[in-house]
Amino acid sequence: MRKYALLLCLIAFGISAGSFAQGTLNYKLLVYDTQGKPKANLDIVLIETSTFQRKNFKTNGAGEVLIGLNEGAEWMVHIGDMRNHTLLKVPSGSGNASATVTYDVAYWNRINQPPVDRSKLNLTIVQQTSITGDMPAPTHSFVDIHAVNGKDVPWQGMEVRLTCYKTNEQFVAKTDARGVARFNVPNGQNYQIDLDGQVDFEYIDLGAKSIIKKFKLTYEKIDFVEKVNVNGFIEQTFTVAPKPVSNRVMVTLFIRGGAKDGVNEDVYLDMNYGNQKYHGVTDAQGKVVFLLPSKRSYLVSFRYEKNVGNLDLTRYRGIGSMQRTFYYQPDPRLEFPERYLPTASEITTYDINSLVTQRYPDIPEDELINVHVKWGNNKINSGSLEAILELGFSVKVPPIKTGVSKPLNIAFVLDRSGSMGGENIDLLKEAMLKFIGKLGPQDKVSLVFFDDEAVIAYPISLARKKDLIDIISAVQVDGGTNIYAGLKLGYEQVAKTFDPASTNRVILLTDGYGGEPIEYVLEESKKYFEKGISVSTIGVGAGCNQPFLSLISKYSGGLEHQAINSDGISVALENEFESLFYPLASDLKVTVKYNNRIIYKTLYGVPESKNSAGIVEFKLDRVYSTMNKMALLKFKIENPTRDIDKDKITIQVDYFDEQKQKAVQVIKETNLVWTDETDLELIHDEQLKKIYSLALINQAMKAIADLCDAKNYTAARENIKATIRSIDKIGADKLSADLKPFIDELQAYLEALNRAIANKK
Repeated sequence: MRKYALLLCLIAFGISAGSFAQGTLNYKLLVYDTQGKPKANLDIVLIETSTFQRKNFKTNGAGEVLIGLNEGAEWMVHIGDMRNHTLLKVPSGSGNASATVTYDVAYWNRINQPPVDRSKLNLTIVQQTSITGDMPAPTHSFVDIHAVNGKDVPWQGMEVRLTCYKTNEQFVAKTDARGVARFNVPNGQNYQIDLDGQVDFEYIDLGAKSIIKKFKLTYEKIDFVEKVNVNGFIEQTFTVAPKPVSNRVMVTLFIRGGAKDGVNEDVYLDMNYGNQKYHGVTDAQGKVVFLLPSKRSYLVSFRYEKNVGNLDLTRYRGIGSMQRTFYYQPDPRLEFPERYLPTASEITTYDINSLVTQRYPDIPEDELINVHVKWGNNKINSGSLEAILELGFSVKVPPIKTGVSKPLNIAFVLDRSGSMGGENIDLLKEAMLKFIGKLGPQDKVSLVFFDDEAVIAYPISLARKKDLIDIISAVQVDGGTNIYAGLKLGYEQVAKTFDPASTNRVILLTDGYGGEPIEYVLEESKKYFEKGISVSTIGVGAGCNQPFLSLISKYSGGLEHQAINSDGISVALENEFESLFYPLASDLKVTVKYNNRIIYKTLYGVPESKNSAGIVEFKLDRVYSTMNKMALLKFKIENPTRDIDKDKITIQVDYFDEQKQKAVQVIKETNLVWTDETDLELIHDEQLKKIYSLALINQAMKAIADLCDAKNYTAARENIKATIRSIDKIGADKLSADLKPFIDELQAYLEALNRAIANKK
């Protein structure tokens, strides 16, 4: 039995949020330590999840606290350092509830660790067969998993797996006639237990000593059929009325809206931290039922509306059920893609550096900034037509960090719409908590969250770190994306404490589109820009409105970041924080000199600042300690001969070192090498193949936008097909899933163009 007990009795009172009249909830909480003694004088903090109103309590000498709630809808309860412990919902009438909790922070943190997406791992499978002996070796332990059903009947021949993420191993065994699967596994590791294909059913952590650990688990096999359709979605067919079981939550969704008011609509669920996807169709009442693995969360989408909300089942342990209503508002961009073909003024250009995952190493001869020069393939032959030059820039590690030159006066304007659920919101919280730890006593900060509406969660003031941590931890996701409402509140917060001697900035993070036109938002923002308030933007995912975010950051003098996948959120925020806290260098200019046989054609990753005969220049505005940036140059090869190595390319890098207060110049030379080899690859490195492929996609996007503006849809379609063929030739699409969102976008435009051509006919 677990030493942690939670006796929460909310369901009996029909407590739910919604359009009911305001009621009251009387909540009694008893907290004991791990020895069973009352936990006195412990902070209990409640945060209302919509308004971020705060209530503070302390347990008395008996470890007890009585809480009366007669306002708000949902309150997140933090019990000391056990944050996000309980979500209290105020009923429409009156209700009473109680809970008895063991205060065990280590256990709480263990069971609430974000799950791991195993589809990204390459686990080594270790079959467990012929385990003999009464005791394991000193370095190992025996683990017996006893699997039974609800009537205590053993499951025979069931597959059981123990997965260790630290060693990247997965141990596999089957239960015997007693329902027992035995494992012989290394000591000192943490293991996730899978039963019958259900991931993370339970866990077991082993210490350093050898033991025989016996674990009895109750498991109910699913009484329905699951099949994967041609699009990779799991579809469930019920022969009898579905009901929740110990390892599955029965989720009933009611869909309203759309052309058919939710009837016969496709519903799609994507598991966060996993690659499982579910598909169902609503009935004549707009209802669809899923039996979903518990302890997970899922993004909800419809055919013409993506990521409309989040189903959070992470708190469900044991038998549970959930009902939710979603309102379907078809996105015309998805329903009628031919009406939203790319235009030159709105086309998205993706940051190729979003795919840079490898850290550039230090170079001894460089000073503060490492300058890396490398060809995609430095060998050429008589048939070579092009060459790709990679220029990388990073900062010496560890840099000599000095304090920020200006105090901070900043407002975070953060998207908490439904599409930010799962990995996105978890990584946003993690990154924000790191930032809070860096704030100084002079820094002023505000937190603004937006979905359909915007709310000030923390008014601009000196940073009270514990309060900020409580708020960030309590954030829940739901609703739509009203970007300008959030921006306006962020501007107003920074303006209240504007100080010319401070860094006055709004940091906007979103994954969606706002309802207001770009022109209107810029016009309304102008007075704040003129005052000296800048906006740094972080666009999350390939589907965000990057042209708008890019325009507003450049217009105001802020930074622009792209977080193409969830992991990129942490990188983008870290880069923004580092640029605020530790400015290291300025005025970084790169000059590349070439010749009449290796001729510059295109620059990817940063905009050109100068392009004249034999010279191309570009700049990097800010240099910070975590900088790890790449630029690619494509060269045309004219009449190559064996003496091509004499034609040098010179790279000159100039910058001002803020810490040493001196100007620095770095000069590098490189050349191509002749070979008689045939079938030369343009690029060898796998990461560079992906990055160059994204550069080609950017180039194609610009070209098809121009062609669409000219209504030359056929040529635009052929351009997309040619780009996909080029990427296929490079082979980058087979290397990882990183390029999938971009290739999917090309395919979506291809379908839109097919429809536009058909309509034109």
